[in-house]
Amino acid sequence: MRASFWIRTCLSLCLALGASLAALATDYTITKAEWRAGESKLKVEGKGPRRSIVLVKDAQSGEPLGTATVDREERWKLILTAPPYVPCRVRAEFQGTTRFAERDVRNAPANCGGGTTVVLSSLALSGPSEIPENASGTFTATATFSDGSTQNVTAAAVWSEDSAYASIAAGVLSAGEVPSDQAVTVSASYTSGGVTKSASAGLTIRNVVALSSLALSGPSEIPENASGTFTATATFSDGSTQNVTAAAVWSEDSAYASIAAGVLSAGEVPSDQAVTVSATYTSGGVTKSASAGLTIRDVPPLVGSHAGRFTSFEGTRTCLQCHTDEALAFHGSAHYQWQGDASEVDGLDSPVAGKLGGINDFCIYPDINWIGKLTNVYGQQVDGGCGRCHAGLGAKPTPEATQAQLENIDCLLCHAPQYKRTVGLVNGQYRFVPDLAKMSVSLLQAAVDIHLPSSDTCLNCHTRAGGGNNYKRGDLEEAHRNATPALDIHMAPESAGGAGLACLDCHVAAGHRIPGRGIDLRERDTPTVVACSNCHGDAPHDSADLNKHLKRVDCTTCHIPSFAKGAPTDMVRDWSLPGDLDAVTGLYEPHMDKASNVSPVYGFFNGRSRFYQFGAPAVPGPNGKILMAGPNGSVQEPGSKIVAMKRHEGRQPMDPATNRLLPLKIGIFFQSSDINTAVAQGAAAVGWTYSGHTFAETERFMGLYHEVASSDQALSCATCHDQNRLDWATLGYTPVSTRNGKPLCSSCHGAKSNPGFFSLHNKHVGDKKIDCSNCHTFAKAS
Repeated sequence: MRASFWIRTCLSLCLALGASLAALATDYTITKAEWRAGESKLKVEGKGPRRSIVLVKDAQSGEPLGTATVDREERWKLILTAPPYVPCRVRAEFQGTTRFAERDVRNAPANCGGGTTVVLSSLALSGPSEIPENASGTFTATATFSDGSTQNVTAAAVWSEDSAYASIAAGVLSAGEVPSDQAVTVSASYTSGGVTKSASAGLTIRNVVALSSLALSGPSEIPENASGTFTATATFSDGSTQNVTAAAVWSEDSAYASIAAGVLSAGEVPSDQAVTVSATYTSGGVTKSASAGLTIRDVPPLVGSHAGRFTSFEGTRTCLQCHTDEALAFHGSAHYQWQGDASEVDGLDSPVAGKLGGINDFCIYPDINWIGKLTNVYGQQVDGGCGRCHAGLGAKPTPEATQAQLENIDCLLCHAPQYKRTVGLVNGQYRFVPDLAKMSVSLLQAAVDIHLPSSDTCLNCHTRAGGGNNYKRGDLEEAHRNATPALDIHMAPESAGGAGLACLDCHVAAGHRIPGRGIDLRERDTPTVVACSNCHGDAPHDSADLNKHLKRVDCTTCHIPSFAKGAPTDMVRDWSLPGDLDAVTGLYEPHMDKASNVSPVYGFFNGRSRFYQFGAPAVPGPNGKILMAGPNGSVQEPGSKIVAMKRHEGRQPMDPATNRLLPLKIGIFFQSSDINTAVAQGAAAVGWTYSGHTFAETERFMGLYHEVASSDQALSCATCHDQNRLDWATLGYTPVSTRNGKPLCSSCHGAKSNPGFFSLHNKHVGDKKIDCSNCHTFAKAS
């Protein structure tokens, strides 16, 4: 037993001695310490006892850099990627022993070291603010150090989130399905050099609205050689809808048609053809389809004046093949240029003037309100702009008759009664395009059925001047399409007792020029005067007394006793008041005071007019109102005649600094009733500095030429001479107070009673042949 004890003791001592000798034989070294700048890696290698832990530090600062484990071959390795800094020398400490080794870092940069000053300062997270359900989003953790350097530490950070609907790992947040939008907070922490920093970021997991269904809408039939537009509307799980026409994939099942972007183009068919139009749309991985049927109608043979002259209509280009001279003539007309010879007006700075370049008291300034689309209060897109009544295809007129300008003429507007048009985008610009949905025939049929303009053609634009039926003129309204003698004795049909005249019977056109210039029209198309005497002569009455009045009194004075006999007319337009919503159009109109059966005002007109010049300081007249347009003439001026007029009043924006009347972007007002924005943007559109606005009182005088009454409804002599319908003093008929230094009547005879106008006037003028100048400030008209 004693021998056994000694044997065990010796064996233990031998084993311990062997282990000690083995430990003494093991290398505790750093065999390599190298900085690889191109890879941003610090590589440290060495030897040590198997399975021991090696702590690598900055030899200068003692800051830990990392740990490594010795493998079976007694080798260890530590690789650091993009460390905060590069040490100049490293130290390896072997845990469980007091052994260590140091070595300089090969290829260390000149600024190596700094471990004592570069420490972790902060941590920041970046990532999406929202992601859809069943999707993922990636966050990045960026560490900032005390020397200002930053490092992407996404992989090394510890991540967490606070949602039952998501999980996160290595910065990637994976979201599941959510019952509603869910707010999630993502957090991360990172430790470097014994310093730990944390950061958080919020995001929302969106409850995705899924595509539920697709529906198509469009025409039930179209004529052959025409097109029809379909709309694809997607409905989503939340009940919302979206127009997806452009994004849908379209197809049709007919050999006689093709479809693209919802527009079905039909060719010629041998008989009526049934077509099924289909569309598919995909959203969020969900695809829905829909179909709609329509019929391509076999259209009867083309009929009309130009049938057989062409087989396809390519717009005005087709017309120009034969009618270039007519196009050139029309290009120079007032109806196309919206300007012309202004030699009969005063107050303007150019001999050429018209609607374009001129401001008015109705829709203000056409130049910056040409054509476009407006969104009404019902969310519908509707046509807008003054150019809707321009006989062009959407481009503004220019003086040069270029090919583009000639092709911009819309011949069909005046010559094709079945043609309709609307505003659409063509190559990114608003232009007029055929409105096939409102046409009862194909575009080709409309284009071959060419006519001279009818009264309806003229009324299409002129009844709605100023924005609505009879708003502007007061004597041109929709009722003229089927005029009665009570409305207009000239335009009523002969079968009803009228003259049966059409517009062009009085406004006799020549070379696409239309004669006639009203008091408030700047330009004239021709020097030809449209006058009653063109038909009725200079002595139309059986009474010589009536005929002699024609030297001073225009026919309209007696034969248009009232106007606006049907639709009320705009008498006062006040832009300072909130707009009035038109329930039919869904647009706001400026506030208007309208009236029907209005008695005219009267003034002298010598054939010349005066206007306010756009951009000039506005100077009020004696009555405090700025004259926009009015007649020249007076009782003293030979050739001047009393005419019947509509007097329109306005209250419109004016610059308080310059006293210029300001233009408006009227589309803004029509859509929102926002006058302030409309004025500010109007000033900007013409290059003026906007400095606020006030409202100025304006007035305009407009000649009355339509709604002529029958002869038995004309004013009687007594209406003017006994009932004082006319303002004689304003017209200049007030007698002088003295003659030859005596009171007027006493200058010839003693005191007598006034026998009344007719007796007094006939006695002095008829019997004694006394000239008007003896009692008035004017001489007898010659």
